[in-house]
Amino acid sequence: MNKYQPAIKQGIIMGAVSILLFLVLYAIDPMFYAKPMGWVTVFVVNFLALPIVFMILGTRNTKPNFTPFRFQEAFISAFLTSVLATVVMLVFNFIFITVIDTTWEKELGEEIIRSTETFMEDMGDPQEAIDEAMIKAKVDVEKRAMGVMGQLKSALGGLGWYLILALIIGAIQKDKKEEDLLV
Repeated sequence: MNKYQPAIKQGIIMGAVSILLFLVLYAIDPMFYAKPMGWVTVFVVNFLALPIVFMILGTRNTKPNFTPFRFQEAFISAFLTSVLATVVMLVFNFIFITVIDTTWEKELGEEIIRSTETFMEDMGDPQEAIDEAMIKAKVDVEKRAMGVMGQLKSALGGLGWYLILALIIGAIQKDKKEEDLLV
């Protein structure tokens, strides 16, 4: 596991950066993530920018520890980075929703419904379509797992996405040497 220390370090840094970003946005507007701009920010930052940057860094920094750097090592280093970041964020999220702001998840769900309704009205959707969407949204919010189980479910979904990214990054970062292709 010593050979993967750079990936471990990048995973911890990725988790810390994610937490810091969340806290800054939360301090500015606790309901930021319920708004369309919040959705876009979460997608671009948490599912694209941060994981890609830190998984590449973790893989690139691990590469000197292996000769040749095969797909297996490249994949493990990328995925290990994301797993550690997920664990760091999961621990923080547990603390956040059980100690720091125990009502945030519920309030966020309610704000998502209001934000969606406003968005649909601004787009000029007919009232009948808005009413139907609001009923569906309320049912979805009520069904959504919250608390610790909700966080675990979300983390597992994130790991699925990170697995795909790790496969891509591993394929790109592996050595292209002829002997690597024969192994």
